[in-house]
Amino acid sequence: MVIEPDLIKQVEVSSGAGNALQGLGALNGSLQFETKNAFDLIGEGEDFYGLSKGMYYSNGEGYRFSQTLASRLGENWAILLSGGYTDKDDYEDGNGDNVDLTDYSSESFLMKLSGRFDGGHSLDVGFEHVLSDTFAYDRLNVTEDFLNSSGRPTGVLQRNEISRDTFSATYRFTPGNNPLVDLKANTYFTGQEYTRETTGENALLETFGISVRNTSMFTDTFSSTYGFDFKSTESDVTSVAYGVTGASEEELAYGFFLQNDWQFHRMFGLSFGGRFDVYDFEDITGTDNDSSEFSPNVALEFKPVEEFTLTAGYAEAYRGVGIREAFFPAAKPAGLSGEDAETFKITAAFERDGFFADASYFDQTIENYIYPIGGATSYGDVMNDGYEARVGYQKDGFLVSLSVTENNPEVEGYAYLDDTGMVVAGRQWITQASYNHQESGLTFGGNIEYREEVEEIPFGRFPAVAAKDSYFLVNTFIRWDVKQVEGLSLSLNVDNIFNEQYQDHTIFTDSGFASAGREFRIGAAYEF
Repeated sequence: MVIEPDLIKQVEVSSGAGNALQGLGALNGSLQFETKNAFDLIGEGEDFYGLSKGMYYSNGEGYRFSQTLASRLGENWAILLSGGYTDKDDYEDGNGDNVDLTDYSSESFLMKLSGRFDGGHSLDVGFEHVLSDTFAYDRLNVTEDFLNSSGRPTGVLQRNEISRDTFSATYRFTPGNNPLVDLKANTYFTGQEYTRETTGENALLETFGISVRNTSMFTDTFSSTYGFDFKSTESDVTSVAYGVTGASEEELAYGFFLQNDWQFHRMFGLSFGGRFDVYDFEDITGTDNDSSEFSPNVALEFKPVEEFTLTAGYAEAYRGVGIREAFFPAAKPAGLSGEDAETFKITAAFERDGFFADASYFDQTIENYIYPIGGATSYGDVMNDGYEARVGYQKDGFLVSLSVTENNPEVEGYAYLDDTGMVVAGRQWITQASYNHQESGLTFGGNIEYREEVEEIPFGRFPAVAAKDSYFLVNTFIRWDVKQVEGLSLSLNVDNIFNEQYQDHTIFTDSGFASAGREFRIGAAYEF
């Protein structure tokens, strides 16, 4: 996704299997975001809004420009148009060495037509286009040296293009005088395409979906959200590596859900529900695989005082056999079952007089984990437990915090943990501080990230877990909302101040590119 942060209205992040509203196949949680519409940007009594932004990147000699415009179209309608373009050359790592094949360019466009009507009716119709391209061998973000040393063919160095086009429509109906009706209906069509320009290899993934949900407030303390999801996906692939031309896979999935929220006592709240999902999948040989399952969830909240909340929950999620990695299609093994996720999570949060602290622990198992490429064989059960904690203080424009995160994944029946899409990373510590001086319009601060090392676990030719060195990253920023020119703001970011040579732990370090060294980012934005 490429979108201006200023256009993001709401982001909902759920980790692990959660409540029934997360959607189809949400084994490991969900990320849902909503973009702003023209009415969100245009001020009261105004008819127009504009935002122009520019950014210069020193490492890679890159730049980004974007333009957003919003305008009323009469009493009930308004339109939002936004577009951006980014271009960057190869960056240098912390040692000052050029990292080949890290240049890229991207473009994005968003159009949203919105209507607001009497009686609580609203309609948003949108189109989004995203396109990015870079040069790479057959494996993106993998070094030539690793491909040669591991005996893998590099393939052709060629332009790789990734695009996505999405059409969507959302209808809402929230009459103010009827607590039983809070209706939201959404439909969308998305085409995602990956193309290798020279060899002509291509993967096209087209998805059509519908989601309808309604929330009913039966009493002041009890509400229910219920509805259904539907998704139809078709993949068409031409791949030299897998010797397929015009291979096609089709997946149809739908589910019905109910989620209840009950504040049955001043100190206690209960959320419970479930969803029933059905999957129908046809692989490239025309073989069908049908499955269905019910996934329940429950969470109890304890709030003895206003400042403290303790929540414990258990949830299941199901994903049937279907399309995993579109570019690598293959016949699925007979009798292959879908994946079941079970997550237990406990969270505590405290906030008072600017001081805040929160922590959570989770334990998750994904039974019958299906490897994402090839014949999609089950690799046994994936087990992961971990925690995150944060403590800080925020008041009068001042913010300081310290957080720590750690995960401990294991795979039953498969030795290569760094090869399952959940690379083992070291414990992460982040401390940050900032201060906003309202009179001058200046905000400045920074953060420090420390990743602890990961010891290598050997296993044959390739390690089960690759060694990962520890590293310190120090970043700083300053932003000036210029009081003398209304709507103008200037910014300076310095990332990796001390030019640390490192590789991000979220990649397989033996194969991936070194991360970027010091970078200055100079930006300007003007609202009008």
